[in-house]
Amino acid sequence: MDTERLKKIDVFSSLPEDELAKLARQAQETTVDEGTVLIEAGGSSEKLWGIEEGTVEVERDGETVATLGAGDVVGETGILKRKLRNASVTAKSPVKGFVIAQSDIKRLRKQDADLDQALQKVLEERAED
Repeated sequence: MDTERLKKIDVFSSLPEDELAKLARQAQETTVDEGTVLIEAGGSSEKLWGIEEGTVEVERDGETVATLGAGDVVGETGILKRKLRNASVTAKSPVKGFVIAQSDIKRLRKQDADLDQALQKVLEERAED
């Protein structure tokens, strides 16, 4: 995957080029149809999803808490904090994007302290929003 595509995802846009390149090598392109459940509340955190096209709805306890689209990411909290999913995410239109497996992110974070620190910073900044 091209690092320029990762830069279009808000939470990755501030990462240095070399860190983006490491993530890009692990990213797998994906497309899903409208109605596909990307993340199930209470499930294990296996993938981080980057949305390049389309929209998804985030639902917690039966209530819609967010509608996300191009440039957004879902699943980062569960991946980076190693927690169960706290919400369900469903495609509200066809979605094009990429996934990065939790195991790949974990391995990269172990191997590269700079990447680990950069990802933690991204997560902290997002929590403040």
